[in-house]
Amino acid sequence: MSEPFNTPPAADLTALPTNGPPFYTVSLIKLTVMMFITCGLYGLYWYYKNWSRYKACSAKPIWPAMRTLFCFFYFPSLFSKVNSALKETGRGGIPYWGFYVAGIYLLTFTPSIVTGYASGWGSSPSAALGLIPTIGVYTITGLGQFLIILRVQSFINRLDGKSGDSRRIRFTFGDVVWTVIGICYWALLMLIYGWLSPASM
Repeated sequence: MSEPFNTPPAADLTALPTNGPPFYTVSLIKLTVMMFITCGLYGLYWYYKNWSRYKACSAKPIWPAMRTLFCFFYFPSLFSKVNSALKETGRGGIPYWGFYVAGIYLLTFTPSIVTGYASGWGSSPSAALGLIPTIGVYTITGLGQFLIILRVQSFINRLDGKSGDSRRIRFTFGDVVWTVIGICYWALLMLIYGWLSPASM
């Protein structure tokens, strides 16, 4: 017979795993729209939500905010955990997930390598390549990173056990806030572009 007032050790007070998908389920359509509107800033929210869901479901003592801040170093861990979760539930895993990680890293460094080589690591990239080509390099590599994230999200949605594309197309108040932030960010980019255009001519 157990003691009614016996206090369990601190280790037993760890929060139990919660129900629901272990990672952030979101419609691919919504993810695409939000990433475009916010010029990629929504990716930080996406990353945070994945780690916060993982923490809630696994009860692991991790800091989602810290992993978001240093997301560059945690991509392998996130992709690996999604792959493991898929295999554990009999959904096949992510084929060659390591190549997706390598692609993220390669696309991250490509703009610096291209613009640095073109400028001889001296003058500014926009002066060496021209403003439009420089923007093009960053746009293409950013699009490549987004396509990798979109592909990984398609695997994450399988863990939901439902159709992620039919469940999460609705937009919340938080999405509206992100949209406003994104519009302001786009406006700032256009303003910077306007300032730099005469200087690069």
